[in-house]
Amino acid sequence: MTFAAGIWWADLALFILGVSLLVKGSDWFVDAAAALARRVGVSEFVIGLTLVSIGTSLPELASSVCAALQGAGTFIIGNIVGSNIANIALILGAALVLGGGMSFDRLCSRRDMPILLAAGVLLAVWFFGAWDVPYASYGFGRVGGAVFLIGCVLYTLLLCKQHGTAEDAPDGAMPVGRAGGLVVLGPVMITAGAKLMVDTVVVTAQRWGVDPLVIAITVVAVGTSLPELAVTISGVLKKRDDIALGNIVGSGIYNLLLIIGCCAAISPLGTGGQSSVAALAIMNGVALLLWLFMIFSRRLHRWQGWIFLLLYAGFVAWSVLFCR
Repeated sequence: MTFAAGIWWADLALFILGVSLLVKGSDWFVDAAAALARRVGVSEFVIGLTLVSIGTSLPELASSVCAALQGAGTFIIGNIVGSNIANIALILGAALVLGGGMSFDRLCSRRDMPILLAAGVLLAVWFFGAWDVPYASYGFGRVGGAVFLIGCVLYTLLLCKQHGTAEDAPDGAMPVGRAGGLVVLGPVMITAGAKLMVDTVVVTAQRWGVDPLVIAITVVAVGTSLPELAVTISGVLKKRDDIALGNIVGSGIYNLLLIIGCCAAISPLGTGGQSSVAALAIMNGVALLLWLFMIFSRRLHRWQGWIFLLLYAGFVAWSVLFCR
């Protein structure tokens, strides 16, 4: 179901409504997630990797599952790969530039970034294995989907074993009931806002005659990544760096293991030709760059954010000019 009206002033109103829902929903979600982390003694980084990252991946999950049911494998790959590139190059880059830098848990560089890269490389290798082979109808089938879903469960169990030290909630802390309600309401508002924004932009892009793969890898990918953008920027401004970075890395992992896994289990995903393979290589290259930054520095800096933003500008230019 598309919520775009097809009339410029109505689409503009829907776009503004989507922005409002997205911003407010992400603001509530970050505050509630931080409150729950303090209440149950779980580190904010783990909350960012799990609860926040899964919540902000709901738009990708919803749009990709719908596409899987329609057999639109190229759209799914474009959406997820484009979202992962946007999460790091655009969203993290913007957060670093706006916030002046970001601290991070060293465990992220030792455990979570290698998992993100391993999932991305495995997906790319699977695609390379099927691409340009006459009898290979699909690039990533149900077996691959099952492997990724098993990996998703194992990764989640691994995260659940990491607990912080329980501490008393400070005076004036958000009540548990309210925090739980906002954790549920926040993703609903975020998803609805992203849906409104994506629909209005996609309809406009289609009206201009833009290639569907380009739309999926850029407009839809950025649109479904808007929750990550809102939550990450909100987390940086609130000095919740662990939630902000955990959200970026966790969303990338769950986009691959959970969403690609679910979609491939529903309907095998086609390779989409050279453009999809190249996009996968770009996705892994951006993730590798972030990992190297984290290995050789104890803090992410503003100048690294500018590098990511320039890389994303180059990626968009490549998508528009060469992605077919």
